Amino acid sequence: MSDVNQLNLFGLDLSGLYRRAVLGVQQVLWGDEVGLKAWFCPAVEYHPLENLDTVAYPALKRAEGNIQVLLPESQVLVTQLNLPASAEIFLNEAVAAHVESRSPFSEDETAWGCKIVDRAGGSLAIEVIIVARSTANDASSAVRQALSSSGTSFGLSARTGRAYVALDGYQGSDLDAPYIARLRQFALRLVAGVSGIAFLSVIPVIWTAQTAQQYDDMLQATERRVKDIVRVREALVETQGRVAEARGFMSGHASYRPWLHRLSAVTPDAVYLNRLSIEGNVLTVSGLAVNAADYQAVLAEAGLFSEVTAPAAFTLDNRANRERFTLTMVFAPESDQ
Repeated sequence: MSDVNQLNLFGLDLSGLYRRAVLGVQQVLWGDEVGLKAWFCPAVEYHPLENLDTVAYPALKRAEGNIQVLLPESQVLVTQLNLPASAEIFLNEAVAAHVESRSPFSEDETAWGCKIVDRAGGSLAIEVIIVARSTANDASSAVRQALSSSGTSFGLSARTGRAYVALDGYQGSDLDAPYIARLRQFALRLVAGVSGIAFLSVIPVIWTAQTAQQYDDMLQATERRVKDIVRVREALVETQGRVAEARGFMSGHASYRPWLHRLSAVTPDAVYLNRLSIEGNVLTVSGLAVNAADYQAVLAEAGLFSEVTAPAAFTLDNRANRERFTLTMVFAPESDQ
């Protein structure tokens, strides 16, 4: 008890919390309210000590449950104790003090046991049994001697008016083994079941993660494959943009090629052209000819232009021994074919 009383942290007493934690575990495992003990613990078999004669021993040896040998009522002192429910964490100390004040035997010669028989109105009703230790030792020795060949584990108890109360210190070490084993098996099955359910719940998540990873790998592989295609497409788009810009730029300029072909067809070999320009529907050419007037007549008779005029007089170029001319011609839009 001193170890419990010394539980403190930075001056904060933790003994109360420790006692409540221990009490909670005991109530879950051994309390009648939760029901674990009723579900998993083998049925308790009670056999009065005075009836354990040669006829009753064989039945006791074949018993497989929790064996409790009942002490004679004449050798048991039964008392009652009421405590507040909040004092349950100090149950052993309270019962020990109660037994000390009620026992007709010395402290060393007193054996006792207790059991909570009622919880109502915020209080605990407790049945307490007091037995002389010599009586308990004699009864335990007699039963152990009778059952020595079978090795059956047993405990000593007493019957009160409201319950069967086990005598502390006289309970076989193997009495709780079947209950603990069944409880352990149940816990293992429960853990296995919960683990199975958790695994089944995780399977969709794992499958989704794997599928997402596969799609991500496919995406990266596709991106690597189309990388060159994307580069070519970008170059194509850039080229198309340049072509569009060129077309926009050239759309504002007249096409000289058709008129060069037409003029070449009607121009004599002795005529040299050194300049050609188009503004709207007016074609202007400049060059050298042996007879500029004859060339003007040739152009007028070709039928390509509505009129052919000379904006300036013809001049003689002595070095070339030809006449320098400039002619302006007007043509219809439909002639640009």
